[in-house]
Amino acid sequence: MKKCVGVLFVLAIVAMAGCSPSRLFVEHDYSYEGHFKNYESFNFLECEFVDSTLLCSDIQDAIRHQMEARGYRVSNRNPNLLISYNIFRSDLRFRGYQQPVIKDWVVREDDDATYKRIDYNLDEGTLMISLIDAESYQVIWKGYASKMMRNPNFKNNYFKGIVRSIFDQYPLMATVK
Repeated sequence: MKKCVGVLFVLAIVAMAGCSPSRLFVEHDYSYEGHFKNYESFNFLECEFVDSTLLCSDIQDAIRHQMEARGYRVSNRNPNLLISYNIFRSDLRFRGYQQPVIKDWVVREDDDATYKRIDYNLDEGTLMISLIDAESYQVIWKGYASKMMRNPNFKNNYFKGIVRSIFDQYPLMATVK
């Protein structure tokens, strides 16, 4: 009888997992033009979510926390990086790239490294975070998470986990001068 109850319990968990929302899809790509060894400070570009100031502050707070945890400091005067973020309100086709692991590339800065193009179909509600070189205004790193709005537990703090998942793809630390 105990065995039967245990098997039923396991089957119930498997069945519930099958009914849960799709798992978060997180990916990133970066530019070989980025000077990753030289960045130490950041600031945000203006928030574009006209209908939700709370959403802007939640996302910015989560990004700020991740950047500061990596040793970057907020700077209002001449930051090295500008940060932009957006939540897409409809599904989109997005071109990403398969590349060497960013940490490995930064160590070697292999000029012969190549991009392999990958086309993604990203869902409505995709959060994309871009790090922009403040001097050249070139996007040097992009991280994105899709399928995030399918989570029924969406709350104000929800973006902390999403942003952390995105920044798990950015293992670099700030340059200390």
